[in-house]
Amino acid sequence: MRVDGRETEAEIVALRPELRVRLAEAQHVVAVGRGGGDRFDLTVDGVRYTGWRCSQGDAVYVRLRGRTYTAHFVRREAKREGAAAQDEVRANMPGIVVAVHCREGQRVMTGEPLLTLESMKLQMTVVASHEGTVEKVHVAPEAVFERGALLVSIAQETQKP
Repeated sequence: MRVDGRETEAEIVALRPELRVRLAEAQHVVAVGRGGGDRFDLTVDGVRYTGWRCSQGDAVYVRLRGRTYTAHFVRREAKREGAAAQDEVRANMPGIVVAVHCREGQRVMTGEPLLTLESMKLQMTVVASHEGTVEKVHVAPEAVFERGALLVSIAQETQKP
């Protein structure tokens, strides 16, 4: 992801017995509580923070300790070769489908919402990383999925000579 203009790697290292997240080279123990609406409680390495968040497209705005941070999620995808290149949207972590915002055969634009997912009490909207046509929606609302699960397949338009 990109935070305040700097590319940063974030990886979930463990979910149990506690959530451990790696940012750059450092690992942190994280606990997230609901604050109601866009408010949240976050405990990192034993220090509690209260903040607010707002999502728009691939950007998440987080307000902590009087400062606003902006994170843009960068999706690295492997392109397939062939007449109809197809990209797969897969789950980065286990969770549940809150809402499906697309349907098979629908043309989607970059940044258009595809799904709303919930994982570890946080909701996130998965958006299209490129223009294309939804080839298949592999999940339904309230479906539980594991990390790596195939969620949506999007076929890209092929370039014609």
